Amino acid sequence: MLAIVIALDLVAAPLAKAQAALRPAPLQRDTTVHRLALDPTHIQAATFTYRVALTRDTVTSPIGDQRFVVTLLDYAGTPALMLARDGMEGVSATSDSLIVRRSDLRALHWTVVHGLARVAAEFTADSIFGAMSSPLGKQNVVMANPPDVLVNAMDVDAVLASLPLANGWRDSASVLVVDAGGAASAPATLAVEGEERVTVPAGDFDCWIVSLETERGSERVWVTKQGQIVVRAEQVLPDLAGAVITRVLVQSDTPALMPASAKLPH
Repeated sequence: MLAIVIALDLVAAPLAKAQAALRPAPLQRDTTVHRLALDPTHIQAATFTYRVALTRDTVTSPIGDQRFVVTLLDYAGTPALMLARDGMEGVSATSDSLIVRRSDLRALHWTVVHGLARVAAEFTADSIFGAMSSPLGKQNVVMANPPDVLVNAMDVDAVLASLPLANGWRDSASVLVVDAGGAASAPATLAVEGEERVTVPAGDFDCWIVSLETERGSERVWVTKQGQIVVRAEQVLPDLAGAVITRVLVQSDTPALMPASAKLPH
């Protein structure tokens, strides 16, 4: 999404374009007091299919369908979740896999492949170590590991599913930015802007509208009030003259989607 290969993934822009457009920012100290703790214990294994499109100058172009898969597993003896994504972005296949600790969603291991571009990283309590490669060359990743870092779109979705969202809610986080120049974290603000009933291919849902703001871009996410599932996301891409990437839920097998209009996989 934050195709900042993100940490927001700011959400589906190709990694190669993100590498060319973004420059790493220095690690900044977050001065916001975090009032709310994550409760991800209710997150269960599930599959979500999203349809992604790019709108630029009133012209909408399909990017492709992407599948998000949540799997429960043990990672080096630690109860964990694997948040995986696969599908097409234009003409290139993409896959993205993040393993997080189940108790608090702290990242443990991350791999992403987009065409010829690859990133792999390991997360410790205070550091991130890894490497990335693309036709532009190879680069090591060595940086501090902020306690609140968001690594990719699936990470954002999982965090939003674990927060007590309500009108007036607001908090901060960090997003991971990886590009040809290296890796860094950047501050981000999360806030509930309001509520809206939204219609997507998967059905009709009453949602919280959550904004995610960074220095490099912004994203609005529609999160169902029941089950807190992301059913729509819109990411503005300043480097593409304000183009917008939209992601909408097509179907899912999660029992958290309760409305009768929700579509389940066949």
